[in-house]
Amino acid sequence: MFIKKLFTLWFLLSIIVCGGFFFFANVPIQYAEKSNVSLSQPSNDELLGYMQHYQFLMSDIAMALQKESFIFYLDYGVLPNGKIELLVSIPEKIDQLSKQKIEEMMLNCILKNDLNPISFQMTLKNLSDPAATNSIRLSYNDVMAHLFEAMTTQRVGAFSIDYTISSENVHIIINLTEEKDEVIQMEARQVAEDIIKHHQFELQQFHIEIQNKIFANDK
Repeated sequence: MFIKKLFTLWFLLSIIVCGGFFFFANVPIQYAEKSNVSLSQPSNDELLGYMQHYQFLMSDIAMALQKESFIFYLDYGVLPNGKIELLVSIPEKIDQLSKQKIEEMMLNCILKNDLNPISFQMTLKNLSDPAATNSIRLSYNDVMAHLFEAMTTQRVGAFSIDYTISSENVHIIINLTEEKDEVIQMEARQVAEDIIKHHQFELQQFHIEIQNKIFANDK
């Protein structure tokens, strides 16, 4: 439980500071207001504009849920109709009352940020389940958390996982200890590919890098 909570906090920080990895364009956010219009895929600049526009909302939602001691992973994306999907992945089964509370907290954060609730779709799912919608993702915290759990069961020893999003791909870095050989590296890569496919994403969207930079005194 402690590891899950620690990993949750790590992802909260990544949500809050994710904008630091990008050069944001000043793109008007108009698509999300047209809830019944089917859109072509937004350009990279437009997606970066969405990230910039909603970074404070995502930070507020993350802090609100953390304050209530929920174990969760928070993501967001752009739906084909232009709405913003707010995706909360829960690693443990929760009751209907808790789900309603999470939705209410997200709604309060939307209103707090002077945003129109009709521009959003709230989705709650189990961590290991792929998202049912086909939103264009702006984050992949659920995939990385599921990968973290899968890597833990592989008993590869100490490891870390990080990711960044660029206009070209999602760059996943799996860092193993220095003595891990090519066999272990290939196993780690296969686990990552299996998780990506399980969540119904194309492997071509991702660049998986395996490193051996964890030294004995870092364990």
